[in-house]
Amino acid sequence: MSVHQIRNYLTLVRFPNLFTLPSNVFAGYFSTQSNNAIEINNIGLVILVSTCLYAVGVIFNDIADRQVDRKERPNRPIPSGKITLRNATILALLLIAISILVSYFISTATLTIVLVLITTIFLYDFVLKNSLTGPAAMAATRLLNILLGASLNLNNFAGGEAYQVSYRLCIVCISEFIYISGISALSKYETHINTFQLRRLHVLLFLSPLVIGVYAASIGLFNNNIWIYILIFGSFIVSMLKVITSSNFAVTNSTLQKIIGLLIVGIIVHDAIYIGGSLDNWYLGMSTFGLLIPTILLGKRFYVT
Repeated sequence: MSVHQIRNYLTLVRFPNLFTLPSNVFAGYFSTQSNNAIEINNIGLVILVSTCLYAVGVIFNDIADRQVDRKERPNRPIPSGKITLRNATILALLLIAISILVSYFISTATLTIVLVLITTIFLYDFVLKNSLTGPAAMAATRLLNILLGASLNLNNFAGGEAYQVSYRLCIVCISEFIYISGISALSKYETHINTFQLRRLHVLLFLSPLVIGVYAASIGLFNNNIWIYILIFGSFIVSMLKVITSSNFAVTNSTLQKIIGLLIVGIIVHDAIYIGGSLDNWYLGMSTFGLLIPTILLGKRFYVT
């Protein structure tokens, strides 16, 4: 396979976005982790599974949209003929097989979540994407990524601890669900820019995760390190909303795509709230931001939406 062809496949799977998946897994894992030893090997395997299934999702997305993309995005790998429909389908099925096989050897809980995630991906790409429930279905896939990380800890707590850990996990999942719903709702305008209008719902969807983080911190669900990450995420969200609502913001396809791309990068910033708020050392949580480097740099060479 030539370098050019490898680039086509990396473009197909939205290569920069793959680096936003570890933070989902870390958020699920560390928010439910007790005093047990960190399972580095299993975390790596879960990240592999999560990455494979994200790639499956975007491949199925481009397969489902190939007719529309011939008109609106003709340079993408499938409509341009750089990657055949057959090869794209084979790759997706191969990645599904790898995900199921690897998760089988991790735990029953992980395998169950993987099967639910595969079903959700298929329903979103081929049934729900253009419906009113499309943003919720997309958000559900990221929520399930968090549950993949948490699946490694499901047998490690019991009794009163189980309630608190479950509550923490619910907070993380709800916050992620709302944030991704906001990105998905905004992305509906990507190819219909003439109808773009930042509605109150969009603003609410992006500010709600910040409010949820403040709530979780104020009731002591996470340690005091969480306030550092809330401040960083809050500054990021407010700056994004100020740009979009600015009278100088020229609403074009390219500018909106850049905003959506930055909001996707913001997934890492969002997840850092709960990763950093779960770790005793603030600098360990800060290491999450290292994922921003490849995401941003590669985002300049590959499209992310």
